[in-house]
Amino acid sequence: MSDPVSLALIRAIAAVTEEGSFAGAARLLGLSHTAISQQIRGFETDKGLRLFERMQGRLSPTPLCRELSEIGERLLEVETEAVRLLARRDPSGQLRMRVGLGNSMPGIAIIGLVIANHPKVSITVESGSHQAIVSSVLRREVDVAVLPDIPADPRFRRLPILQQNVVAIVSETHPLAAATEVQLRDLAQQALIFRSRGSSTQKVIDRAFARAGLAPRPRLIADTRDAVYEAVSLGIGVGFMWRLGTHRADAVRRLQVPNIGSGSEEIVFALAEERNPLTDMFFLAAESYTRRLQEQILP
Repeated sequence: MSDPVSLALIRAIAAVTEEGSFAGAARLLGLSHTAISQQIRGFETDKGLRLFERMQGRLSPTPLCRELSEIGERLLEVETEAVRLLARRDPSGQLRMRVGLGNSMPGIAIIGLVIANHPKVSITVESGSHQAIVSSVLRREVDVAVLPDIPADPRFRRLPILQQNVVAIVSETHPLAAATEVQLRDLAQQALIFRSRGSSTQKVIDRAFARAGLAPRPRLIADTRDAVYEAVSLGIGVGFMWRLGTHRADAVRRLQVPNIGSGSEEIVFALAEERNPLTDMFFLAAESYTRRLQEQILP
């Protein structure tokens, strides 16, 4: 009896077509080389046809194989959509939204509005650098994200929500704590706390110091905003953050830096093709948050 054309077989054919070898397909699918080769060779023998020809060290698909691979791609798209659908539900079946944030604010304020209007929605938050969060959106690991300076890109649905700038932060006991602003040249003489590469905050700081012809060496490099905040509050040095990056006001003072450069727009964004009730819900809450800001009513 002929074996049926299973989804696993179609997936294997598509993987070999993409990788050009059984070994590459095995790595892609997390299976053994033997499992892939036996599956495809067995199908060829059973059906009396050839799916691949070896050419210059690679397995090249036959015209029939290319057609099967195209079918496989469509099936895998359906499978991926099913996985995404399940990811939007928690174990109890309730809607679950995945949100990526570079800074706690203003994203947490928007999440607060979502929860207030839709108390049955479960929300998980992924925090990280600018680069990490953009990658999470592109890989569909989060549904929607909030980051500064997301450029116009046809891949993204975007909503600018507020304009903000980077400020210096110092502890309450720091000599600069009584000031309201500080110049870059004076900051260069301080013990500084920088963010790691990929941080949008650090990109602004690096550009500002470079324009001023300054190259200070930091005392500490931290990979998260919270780590910078805690280090500053402990008096380790002077750090930097977006002015509205948090609503916390304990243990630190914000100082304007007049020559740090222009501000940045905080952007709510999601993949343009990801139109679903969850992302729509978040965008509506972001619009409400922006209206409140314009009315000078911060949530």
